[in-house]
Amino acid sequence: MTNRNHLKLACLLLWATIHLSGCSVSGPAFKPVDPIPEGKGVVYIYRQPGFAGGGVYGTVTANNTPITKIKNGGYFPYVANPGPVHFEVSTEATNEADVTVEAGKEKYLKTTVGIGFFVGHLKFSEVSPQIGKAEIGECKLLDAIEP
Repeated sequence: MTNRNHLKLACLLLWATIHLSGCSVSGPAFKPVDPIPEGKGVVYIYRQPGFAGGGVYGTVTANNTPITKIKNGGYFPYVANPGPVHFEVSTEATNEADVTVEAGKEKYLKTTVGIGFFVGHLKFSEVSPQIGKAEIGECKLLDAIEP
C-alpha cells in the first residue's frame, strides 16, 4: 500500500468517525411532562438514537426563538399555549414543521437525518402519540437554549 493510499484510508476513517459516530446525550432519561400545565400543551421534539449521522445536530427554533439543539438520542419537551407553532431545524439546510398545540394534549415531532452535501440534513415529521410514545422512551433530555 502506498503512502497516498494510507492517506486516503486515514481520511476515510476520520470522516466516518466524525459523521457516523454517536454524539450521545447525557441528560436524564425520558420523563413525560406530568401534569401538563393548566391551559397549555406539550410538543415533544425527539430524535431516536442511531449510528448513521450520529454526530449531526442542529438548532431547533419555535416561532423564531431558539429552544434547543437536537442531538442523536435526545428529546425536548416544548410547553406552549394552544395554537399554531412554527418549528425549524437547521444544519446546512433548514426544515420546517407547523404543529397545532392543544390544551392538555401531547404532540410528537420526530427528527430524522437525511443525506446532505457536507453534513446530514435534519427533517421533522409529526407522528401519532402512539408512535411517539413508543419511540421516545430511549431518548434523554436535551438542554434548553437560554434566551
